Amino acid sequence: MPKIKILSADVANKIAAGEVVERPASVVKELVENAMDAESTNIRVEIRAGGKRLIRVSDNGTGMAREDALLALERHATSKVNRIEDLEKMQTFGFRGEALASIASVSQFELLTRTADAIEGTKVNVEGGVFRSVQESGCSPGTHMTINNLFYNVPARLKFLKTDTTEVNHITNQVTWAALAHPNIQFSLSHNSRSILDVRACDSRMERVRLLYGKEFAENLIEFEEELPDLKLYGLLGKPEFTKPNREYQLFFLNQRPIRSRIISAVLTEALGAMIPKDRHAVSLLFLTLAPEAVDVNVHPAKIEVRFRNERMVYSGLVRMLRAAIHKAKYIPKIETPIEASQASPEAKSTTAHPYQGRTTGKEISTFQHRPRQPAGGETEAPQSEGAETTENHPPAATPSPADEVPKQELKPTGTVVQPPQHPIPEGSKLQLLDFDAVELKTNLFKTYIVAEAKDKIFFIDQHVAAERVLYERFVHQLEEDGIPVQGLLLPVTLESTPQQLGALKIHGALFKKLGFDLEEFGGNTILIRAIPSPLPTRVAAQTVTDLLDKLPEQPHTDVQMPQALEDALVTLACKSAVKAGDTLDTKEMINLVRELSEAKLPFNCPHSRPIIIEMGRDELERRFHR
Repeated sequence: MPKIKILSADVANKIAAGEVVERPASVVKELVENAMDAESTNIRVEIRAGGKRLIRVSDNGTGMAREDALLALERHATSKVNRIEDLEKMQTFGFRGEALASIASVSQFELLTRTADAIEGTKVNVEGGVFRSVQESGCSPGTHMTINNLFYNVPARLKFLKTDTTEVNHITNQVTWAALAHPNIQFSLSHNSRSILDVRACDSRMERVRLLYGKEFAENLIEFEEELPDLKLYGLLGKPEFTKPNREYQLFFLNQRPIRSRIISAVLTEALGAMIPKDRHAVSLLFLTLAPEAVDVNVHPAKIEVRFRNERMVYSGLVRMLRAAIHKAKYIPKIETPIEASQASPEAKSTTAHPYQGRTTGKEISTFQHRPRQPAGGETEAPQSEGAETTENHPPAATPSPADEVPKQELKPTGTVVQPPQHPIPEGSKLQLLDFDAVELKTNLFKTYIVAEAKDKIFFIDQHVAAERVLYERFVHQLEEDGIPVQGLLLPVTLESTPQQLGALKIHGALFKKLGFDLEEFGGNTILIRAIPSPLPTRVAAQTVTDLLDKLPEQPHTDVQMPQALEDALVTLACKSAVKAGDTLDTKEMINLVRELSEAKLPFNCPHSRPIIIEMGRDELERRFHR
């Protein structure tokens, strides 16, 4: 007796339902996509008990005649595909012909439909995959599908559904994504007769975002549009200070189809990773347009994943377009007072969030390397900015004692006298800051922050992270060209290392050579530093080598790991070589630093993701003074 047999239609449909119908949200997704394919302009979704008891999707689309209504419930029945070649230019959402048959096999299903030119419609009832009745019925043009008691005949599947709240959230996501992709369609969603979502048709996606997420959310987005010969990108990107703790607000759409894509996720990391703190995620809604034949949408039963024919082209193109959009939008955090705070009384205590974003990549800028501090006599040490490197400690300024016999009238109260800058800034010192017009250098605060003024704007530039960004990009450029310049040391620097560090040097010696170090084992645990990268100050050479050795693994890098290891090393080298908070820069050095920063590829954040420039509007300043 043969052991192999053909599955019955009932079993086959239930197996297919296991692939297509994962939960109530899967049903809503399939039915909404059918409604959009039917050229609907108004789609209504009603659910009860999280979609377990009722799902009803109604549209005003083209509807179906009686014959099509019956065929639509057969497995692999579709109007979208005639030949296998049709899959290569697929522009509709549904095309497999599995959805309705699968849904009807695990529910009590009703289909009510009418074309615009028909006098009456057709009503079809199916229970557990079995046709119960087909009859003529009156209804409005379009299609109305009702699913009662989902998984009533598959109790094992029913047990795996979550709470009503969880299932409603999944359904809300599906309707929201469809509404984002199709702003020209009106969508509504209700649960247990309570409205959850109701958005009218819109002329733009930004308006649709405002209706779905609120005015404040929309105002924190940067809208952009970029185009390459084979790829178009429309995007809504959160401002630098507008980030989220998870990836929930990173949504991707391809040819108006919501998708998941590891490639696009990697694009975001590449283009924005340097600008977003490690524990935060950018808000990004990306809408891609690509020729249908350049993408395969038939790689997942639920059509939520796609395969690009030319992944490298898509990846590099998206990275270029995102970076271009960031530059045009001037991705700079702004100091702004919330509306509530600005309306508070003068006595009310105001709090302002500190924007902390940012990562990035060379030109000659030797004046921005590390320089020894030059404290003026009697000055208090300048405060250190976060992440700044210190290599020496200065004692506090001496306090006059009674024995000093200083005339009483000559004593000046500590902390109340403003010392003049060591290098007075000439009036009208022009700056080249990105593409802003008429920018003037004004001062340097705390020997750390360069202050520049433009029309109705003030810019604060952190000199350490600005120099770090410039040096990092210069190192990357030099590494790709002729290598990082090396300076030999007249007297080698001696470094006492641990056995672990010595072992790391033996394993990763080639990495140090690439960076411009000439290191030699000198017996025992001693390392001689005979040459260093030319921008690196000799005084921090030993500490830099020690830090790099401590970060390196105990095993050699693979070909995949090496680029990341090299990048991490360049970041450390840039940080050690850059000017520090507290270093004194003269006017020429500040002007050159800002000019070089403006020519960087990513001038808004340092390689550690910290912001380089923060902007404050004149109106904000006046609001804080209640002018």
